[in-house]
Amino acid sequence: MSLAGRSQRTSPGVARRPGAAVAATALAVVLSACGPPAPAPAAPPLTPADVAARAASEPLPGEVPMDHKLHAGDLKMPCLGCHVYADKTPSAGIPSGRKCMGCHKFVAKDKPSIQLLARRFEAGQSLRWRRIYVLPDFIYFSHRVHVLKQVDCKECHGDMAASKVIVPFRQPFTMGRCLECHEAKKASRDCLACHK
Repeated sequence: MSLAGRSQRTSPGVARRPGAAVAATALAVVLSACGPPAPAPAAPPLTPADVAARAASEPLPGEVPMDHKLHAGDLKMPCLGCHVYADKTPSAGIPSGRKCMGCHKFVAKDKPSIQLLARRFEAGQSLRWRRIYVLPDFIYFSHRVHVLKQVDCKECHGDMAASKVIVPFRQPFTMGRCLECHEAKKASRDCLACHK
């Protein structure tokens, strides 16, 4: 009996047509000549203008307004008093409700914003804050390194002690601005110091 036009068995339960091997080989040759499929184009990195536009489109500043002029200016509270992680981690952090309530259980209790703070704290809920300063994902910035090198917070953030409301990007974070500061302070200008 001729096998032409019939399936051949190569192993139990697996059938093979005589032309299938030729077709598979031809397909493999064509695909190898074309190379691997091209990866999808990566999204371009965010520019400082993109980051500023994103931040400006979100509401300011959070559930409870934070008056830096009152706290840091009039009352002379140090930045590290509220931003307790700035000298320990890359992120400066924001104060917890517990930190705020340390004073506000006695001070300004009649203000609606402080009453909201107290209700959220008593319910064990965190306040919702909007991030003001956002850097592109390819940038590595450590508050800890800058605080330990005694870079004054106002060199990057402006004079918060004179600011009732934080305005994002008052002084835009640009590579040029960072490099000028690094050069003036004789800090690293190695690309990998800041770029991931």
